[in-house]
Amino acid sequence: MQKHWVLYTHFLRFIIVGGIATIVNYLVFLELLNTIGVQYLVASSCGFLAGVLVGFPLNKMWTYQHASTITWGLLTKYGSVYLFSFIANICVLSILVGFFRTDARIANIIGIGFTTVTNFIGTKFWVFGSK
Repeated sequence: MQKHWVLYTHFLRFIIVGGIATIVNYLVFLELLNTIGVQYLVASSCGFLAGVLVGFPLNKMWTYQHASTITWGLLTKYGSVYLFSFIANICVLSILVGFFRTDARIANIIGIGFTTVTNFIGTKFWVFGSK
């Protein structure tokens, strides 16, 4: 029962941190896309990076309460999870906008939602351990 509670707590915290990181991601994306006129894939990439930079310390300190110091190994694992997520997000975005003519603002939200589960599984069980 305790393991299920920890999993639930980690997932709930991950969703909260993910919500914060997603807001940062999407605001950067919209600002670059609408205000500056940056191409949608570049704007999405910049937004994604901003979200990852916000999410890492929050996930480490609060979501998983991972006490170890930040090492290259930890950063590499986290970066790998989010690189996979980034590639998946860009693929979803490209397909939705390029083939289905979905508005880039909507397609980006769908792409972010698509990668949430893989991010949780990667960070919970590989990056920060299964505590």
